[in-house]
This record gives sequence, C-alpha cells and structure tokens, in this order.
Amino acid sequence: MNPRRQIRTGNRYRGAHLSNFTRGCLHLFGHNPLSAYSQPGSVTPQEPGAALFLALVAITLVGPLSIHLFLPAVPHVRAAFAVDTSIAQLAFSLSMIGMAAGTLVYGSLSDRFGRLPVLILGIGLFAVGAALAAAAPSVSVLILGRVLQGIGAASGMVLARAIAHDVYGADRLGQMIAYLTAAYVVGPMFAPPIGGLLTDALSWQSVQIVPAAFGILGIIVAVMIIGETGKPDPDQAIGMIRSYCVLIGDPKFTLFALCPAFGTGAFFSLIAGSTHLMSDTLDRSATEYGLYFMLGPVGYMLGNYLSGWLSGRVTANTLVVYGSLMSVLAALTMSGLIAYLGLLPIILFGGCAVLTLGQGLVMPQAQAAAIATDPTLAGTASGVVVFLQFLFGALLGQLVIVGEDGTGTSLCSFVLISSVLSFACGVAATALVNR
Repeated sequence: MNPRRQIRTGNRYRGAHLSNFTRGCLHLFGHNPLSAYSQPGSVTPQEPGAALFLALVAITLVGPLSIHLFLPAVPHVRAAFAVDTSIAQLAFSLSMIGMAAGTLVYGSLSDRFGRLPVLILGIGLFAVGAALAAAAPSVSVLILGRVLQGIGAASGMVLARAIAHDVYGADRLGQMIAYLTAAYVVGPMFAPPIGGLLTDALSWQSVQIVPAAFGILGIIVAVMIIGETGKPDPDQAIGMIRSYCVLIGDPKFTLFALCPAFGTGAFFSLIAGSTHLMSDTLDRSATEYGLYFMLGPVGYMLGNYLSGWLSGRVTANTLVVYGSLMSVLAALTMSGLIAYLGLLPIILFGGCAVLTLGQGLVMPQAQAAAIATDPTLAGTASGVVVFLQFLFGALLGQLVIVGEDGTGTSLCSFVLISSVLSFACGVAATALVNR
C-alpha cells in the first residue's frame, strides 16, 4: 500500500485520488496535497490541511448562497412578473424542496459511486439552474431554474459532511461540522445585504448570475483540491430504499435528525415571514432587510463556533438540550415583545440572533449523532438529515406566508411551535442515548 495515495481515518484507509496535473497545479501555488493527509513512510494519522477545510467550506457555501442571495429580490420578482406574493414565494420555497429532494439522492449515490463524480454533477446542475433563472422570461421559467438550482445545491451541503466523515472520522465529526458551519455562515450572512444592493442597484436577475459563477468555481475546487475521499461500492448489497428504512427505523437517528429539522423550520418561518413584513407592512428597502438579516447568521456562526470549542469539554447531549431550550426562550421572548411593543425590525432580527445562537449549539452535535448512527451509511444518513432540514424549512416558510396578516402573529406562532418541537426531539434523543 502506497501511503502517498491514502488517507488514514481511524482503522480504515480512504483513497485520495489526485491527478498528476492536479498535483502540479497545487505545488505551483505552494500547496502539497499529499502532506495534508499522510507523510511518505508513515502510518500515523495526519491532520488534513487547511486547503481541504477551505474547499469543504466552499462547496457547502453553494446551498446557503443560493437561498439567501435571492431573498431580498422576492418582492421585486413579484412586481416584475405581476404575480401574487404566494406565487413569487414559490421561487424560494420550491428551490428548497428541490434541495430537499436532491439530498436524498446525492448521499446514497456517493456511497455507491464515490463522492467526487456525484459532487461535480450536482454543482454543475446548480450552475445551469442559476443561469436559466437569470434569463427567465416568465415566472414559470424562473421557478424551474430555481428548482434545478436547488437540486444541484444540495450536493455540496450533503457531501461536505460525508467527506468530513471520511477524512476526520466519526469521533471528530461533530466538531468539524461545527467549524465548517461557523465558517460557511459568513456566506449567508453577507448574501442578503449583497443581494439587496444588487437588486436595488441593478435588477433581480443579477442575484442569479453570481451563483452561476460560483458554481463554475465550485467544480474547479472539487476536482483540484478535494478529489475522491470515499470508498465507492457499486455492488453495495443494501439498496437505497432499504438504507432509508434501516436509518429511519432507528429511533435515535430519527429523533436526532428531527431536532435540527424543526429548528430549521423555525428559522425559515422567521426569515420568510420577515421578508414580506419588512417590505409590505413596514415599507423597508431590500438593502435594509439584508442588513438586519445579518443578525441571524451572526448568532448562528457564534453558536457553531461555541459548539466546536465546547466539544470535548461538555457532552454533545448537553449542547443539544440547552441549545434547543435557548431557542425556545428566544421565540417566547420575541413573541412577547411584539405583542407588547408592536412589530419592530430590531425585535424580529434580535430574536432571530438569539434563536440561531441556540440552533448553532444544537445542529452540529445532533447532525453528527445522526450521521454516525451507522458508519456504512454515512452518505445516506447525511442526505436524510439535510433533506429533513430543507423540507421543514420549505414547508413552514411557505405556510407562514399563507397565514400572515401583517401583524406577525403567524410568524411568531410558527417559530414558537417549531422551536418547542425541536426541543422535545432533542430531549427524547438524548434520553435514549443515556438509557
């Protein structure tokens, strides 16, 4: 066995296939891809290099960028195509459902055929969908492009977690997911302000051109830096449907997966509702919405950083329970302040910051616990976890618009109920682990 071609993770080796051309390009820019994993003649596990970590951040950014860059443009899309608010919102919600559907496919396919080819396919589809949406002559074509964009974007979010499992091992997975999330949240934190500025200064189409360009760059990063980290098994005995049944039949997996799913539903209920409240009820600009929106990702980034830092200092179960409890208290406080003081942007987005701080503590640990349930199905498990998050986010984000009457009542109700259910699932999952 040639150690220059292998990654040591736990008791298993993963192939790190890089072409001679790729090695030459990376050496040209001062990066040695081989030293990132293992040194010649050594079987001692080595820390993967910074280039790999940054590459994982980059491919994970594709999904959040697709979602949040478009948010400030939704009211402008409604005006441009002269459609109802609920129809314009479909360009957002259906793209998330597309992401949800894609997550189920990418994880299982990557277990069978390898991470790299599936990742390239997904990011390429993302770029094509973004280009189609930018050139859309009607709202129907726009929605179609956004759905394709969402299906493609799912690949980065699913496979980054599966690749982290391959490279870092199950023991460090929760910590690495936390650090990955803290890093890539910088993208959605700045995406709405940038999207608002682009929309106000140019047009809503401009917020689709940027993701198309990022998709092309994502393919280059996947090929040149990440390579193949999995162990493809086309003859895998267990089928796709059976894989899902095995995972969903495990109560610990299901509860740990539902905990971040309900948390994501609470977040998207808040941001989807606040988009139209800011524009229609409070008459604020897309740029102002984008700036206020930054408070949510800041809280989420801080929560993920703390979750990674606290890993090994406190148990994962503790972070899941107390983080989800913090989100419940944030939802209660926000609802009470709106009822007492009225609908104010600082209350909406200040509450969002505390809500996401709690979610940042919870999600990496809950996701890692779910993905590590069955190591042979890590890709499939990652897909199911992300699928549930996007599915709940899309459904609740659409429902909150249908029920919103301009007072914030629907928004507060959905955020609070979803946060309570996330807390309940987290408590039940940790109880099963401790039993």
